[in-house]
Amino acid sequence: MSTYIDTNVLIAYINPKDPNHIKAKEIIENTISKVVSQIAVLELFSVYSRNMDLTDIELEALVNYILKKSSVLVKNVDWKILYEYSLSYANKLKLKTLDLLHTIAAYLLNTDTIATFDKDIAYREKQINKALGLKVYCPLLQ
Repeated sequence: MSTYIDTNVLIAYINPKDPNHIKAKEIIENTISKVVSQIAVLELFSVYSRNMDLTDIELEALVNYILKKSSVLVKNVDWKILYEYSLSYANKLKLKTLDLLHTIAAYLLNTDTIATFDKDIAYREKQINKALGLKVYCPLLQ
């Protein structure tokens, strides 16, 4: 099976000054099959566009570099299906919107684990596992 890599892991992996860099490096280097959705790609564009003064070309190059360096496979999720599943699981999972979208994307992409530094997702691991059968790996809580 494969592991869904949350955006925060990618950001920490690419930045050696990030406090979670070593943990992110372990996740990326020790996980064979790594998957992200287009949500993570969009989030990378959003994060770096706000935090760095880049041209559109530089921003795209940075995001592509992060995806390539981390060896993740970008898979697309159908937005309509993502929306429908997110609506049906929102009350069960009680996650923030972006966390819910990532979690449902991980489910729809048939991954078995979500690797994240997001404590909100980690704290909801039992509900996520019960509802979707996904494991949550958050080394911050290990």
